[in-house]
Amino acid sequence: MRPAYGISIFPVVAMLALAGCNRAAAPAGDEDSLRALDAAYVEAWLKDDAESQKDAVLALFRRDAVILPGGGLAPEEGIENIKRFWFPDGAGQTLVTHFTRDIEAVDVSGRLGVVSGRYTLSFTYEGQSMTQTGNYMFVAESAGAGWRITRMIWNDQPLTEV
Repeated sequence: MRPAYGISIFPVVAMLALAGCNRAAAPAGDEDSLRALDAAYVEAWLKDDAESQKDAVLALFRRDAVILPGGGLAPEEGIENIKRFWFPDGAGQTLVTHFTRDIEAVDVSGRLGVVSGRYTLSFTYEGQSMTQTGNYMFVAESAGAGWRITRMIWNDQPLTEV
């Protein structure tokens, strides 16, 4: 049974499991792989070509992933909804001009990993340049194809014009 808004309790359970377990340090390879996934997310958004950007970003997510956008927007569940959220048909490209993420923590327990930190994002959309700063966290799952993002949440301060 799913709670309201179609969000599973998986992220909450994953966070509690990771936070509450007495664990040895994660194998360096897992932590390094999660850091690489975080870096790949940044690199994907920095692509100049709209189609390459879309393909690179969406390839990092599981097909059943959920994003919980900042600003109190409704969750988007499933890769098709995430695609429509970030890359709606007929919309102009969002040109990301600057994107940094400073990882504050990486936690791994078995096939689940959590990465959290702060970010700064500058982009141009429909002729308007904006900058956004905030916090982010994602839960990733390790499978045969490597780590893929299964849940992502971010919060942000109000956008500021550049």
